[in-house]
Amino acid sequence: MKIQIYIAFIMLYSICSYSQDLTDIKSKKPFEYSGTIDLRGISYTAKGIDPRRNPYTFVITGAPVLSFYGFTVPVSFSYSPQGASFNQPFNQFGLSPKYKWITLHGGYRNVSFSPYTLAGHTLLGGGFELTPGKFSVGFMTGRLNKSTTIDTLSGYVRPESFSRYGTAIKLGYGTQEKMVNLSFLSAKDSEKGFKGNLDSTTVNQAANTVLGGDFKYILFNKLSIYGDGAISIYTKNIHSDLEIDLDSSRKGLKTLKNLFDLNATSEYFLAYSGGIGYVERLFSIRATYRKVEPNFQSMGAYFFQNDLQQITINPGLVLLQGKLRFNGSIGLQKDNLKNRKLAQTKRVISMANLNWDISTKFGLDANYTNFTMNSEPTVAMVDNKFLLAQTNENLSVTPRFILSSAASTQIFILSYNGSRLKDLNEDTAEENDIFSSVAMLNYTLTLNPTSLSINAAVNYVNNTMSVGNISNQGISIGASKGFLKNKILLGSQNSYTRSQLINGDGTIMNFSVSGSYAPFKAHRFNLRASSMSNSTKRENMDPLKYSEFTAEIGYTFSF
Repeated sequence: MKIQIYIAFIMLYSICSYSQDLTDIKSKKPFEYSGTIDLRGISYTAKGIDPRRNPYTFVITGAPVLSFYGFTVPVSFSYSPQGASFNQPFNQFGLSPKYKWITLHGGYRNVSFSPYTLAGHTLLGGGFELTPGKFSVGFMTGRLNKSTTIDTLSGYVRPESFSRYGTAIKLGYGTQEKMVNLSFLSAKDSEKGFKGNLDSTTVNQAANTVLGGDFKYILFNKLSIYGDGAISIYTKNIHSDLEIDLDSSRKGLKTLKNLFDLNATSEYFLAYSGGIGYVERLFSIRATYRKVEPNFQSMGAYFFQNDLQQITINPGLVLLQGKLRFNGSIGLQKDNLKNRKLAQTKRVISMANLNWDISTKFGLDANYTNFTMNSEPTVAMVDNKFLLAQTNENLSVTPRFILSSAASTQIFILSYNGSRLKDLNEDTAEENDIFSSVAMLNYTLTLNPTSLSINAAVNYVNNTMSVGNISNQGISIGASKGFLKNKILLGSQNSYTRSQLINGDGTIMNFSVSGSYAPFKAHRFNLRASSMSNSTKRENMDPLKYSEFTAEIGYTFSF
């Protein structure tokens, strides 16, 4: 058998990045290490179907963590006979040392100055952030995107793009209660590093300038006013020879043309939001407004939901000496702000959340959401009044009951979730209405002195659609017990599920037992065995029955 190796080093979301305060670096140890190494042998058999795994295999995994003067470097690796890939370690590296009010950035960094200018986009470069007193200054410069070309050798097709470089600046003054900030981004595509044919490429070099600002003002620790906004000037082709045409729809470019290098492919877009909130001990309310013009974009952000206008109100209430808490939200949203689409979509989004601690033993949580949407045509040629009209409702209720003493703890949790998608269009309502309900009852008993824990659960799931009903009923039971001050751990988990499908019925049974032994603090041996049996009866087809069995033996070393 051909043995293949899979080794992967993953450095914190594929980026090795550090943020370290250097103020107390003298107290840090020069070098430290910790982590785990795990070895597992796995046996697998199947009956009634073709095996879906190798009969015997093994896996070696590790998660060491290295530390240099407090700089933490988490690493993970895996070795097994399965898999055929190799990822380069440390393919992205970044560092952000901090000393008092000075922070330096270098390498691959994710820095945010505002939602509209530099908003967490990965940047390869450097910069700094200074926060002396009430002042704040930020500066970042470097590469935002690396150029790509069509790879004809590997057959992997990806669109061509230029390298993109940018510079961002932030200036601010104030405290957590009263503050104002200004931010600026200038980014531009560059031919540097582009390996494609500049004469034949259909990709244009673009440029973007964004000026943004935000403020916050809190009065008497109760009333808060806040807002942010930005103007984005985007040129799709910086090499265009066409002069800008200052027609009636682009009057704003006349002023901007005197400040920036613009052409016929240049446009400017606005985005802004604001709100006001009031907080009392037992009551709170907040109102926000947000508007993002169509096609608004920034090279310092990965994604913007544009062509959007939204108003939201969020009330909150606390009653019964803090035992009853309510939070709600209702919002109105629409698009097609400049009437350039064939239809305008309007949405009503509402939410209510209730938490009630009725007593020290009994409590109740409830949540309700409603999402209503309709798309109304803006042209007379559309026959139907609404192209799309639907409501999506969701209700969940979760009562809980807890009995606790020195000898034992019992927890009862009953949960119900019902959701409905209702089509308000008379022509399609019968086919598109969907109702789903999920109910579960969970019970857990823990005998504190003996480290014995028992759990049991029943569940019911039903989906009602135009084509029929699909439902599942299930039960599960399990237990775990520790011995010799938890050096030995034994456990078992078992379940039975019955399904009623549109074209047949089926059952699934799962059984598993596990055990572990830790003779010393850094060493643990593990055993696990599990089986799964599946039986399905389908219309006009032979019954399908099969079972699978898996056994594992493992060893874990912690250091």
